[in-house]
Amino acid sequence: MFRTPTPAEIAEHEARLDRDGYTIVPELIDDAECDRLLDCLHDLHARQDFGDNDFTGTRTKRVFNLFAKTRGLDSLLVEPTVVRLARHMLGPEAQLSIASTMEIHGGETSQALHQDDAYFPTHPHPPLVINTMWALTEFTEANGGTRVVPGSHLRTDRVNTREPSIAIEMPRGSVLLWDGQLWHGGGANTTDQARFGLSLNYCRGWIRQQENQYLGLDPALVASLPDDVQKLLGYDICQFVGWVDGRHPQRAILPGVRERIWAGEYRQLSEALLHNS
Repeated sequence: MFRTPTPAEIAEHEARLDRDGYTIVPELIDDAECDRLLDCLHDLHARQDFGDNDFTGTRTKRVFNLFAKTRGLDSLLVEPTVVRLARHMLGPEAQLSIASTMEIHGGETSQALHQDDAYFPTHPHPPLVINTMWALTEFTEANGGTRVVPGSHLRTDRVNTREPSIAIEMPRGSVLLWDGQLWHGGGANTTDQARFGLSLNYCRGWIRQQENQYLGLDPALVASLPDDVQKLLGYDICQFVGWVDGRHPQRAILPGVRERIWAGEYRQLSEALLHNS
């Protein structure tokens, strides 16, 4: 299901991320896993409308808040190679920022080049966001493969939407990773076949996630998930950030604890026990 790259291959990908701002890990998952992922996303996409503007794409379908809608992606979120590369760039507290799909149909035009962490006031800066794009179908220049400007994550000027770019071409089952500062955009699809990408994007543990995982996910659902999935969804501590009423968030989402916190009783109980001790 998952291929295990060698240590030398991992080191090469880390170097490419630092130098070029992106890297491609080829065929990290096999055809059977790609089929499984497409099957679990099929119904979500079947009822999804196309976008309504040039940036999101008028011939592109996107689905968001994926971890509230399917359990079929949990193993992909914690895939060791991608998690290691994300932590290489973002530190050990890296967390999911947003999970979405991008199904680019024939006739779609190219998306404007942009940065995914443009909200930060200065460039370049230490990596804050690492994006991934899993190719559930083959990516080619003709079918809308993501376009990138190599090395642009180190530039100080504003994004030039006319800058020459290259198309990412990769076999099915591969994953593209890039620094959020890298200039990039979706390509035009001039074929009659849809290009399907699954995007799991990560950010540093102390940065607000692009998609609000705490409102998007039912705490009772999160409490039922494996420990490593909970932490990557953001239910973890990053140094002094993330506490809930003095408790670790994985403790705070347990039903009995959560209800007492919401009722304002947890802190009162803790103070009473401390007073009586």
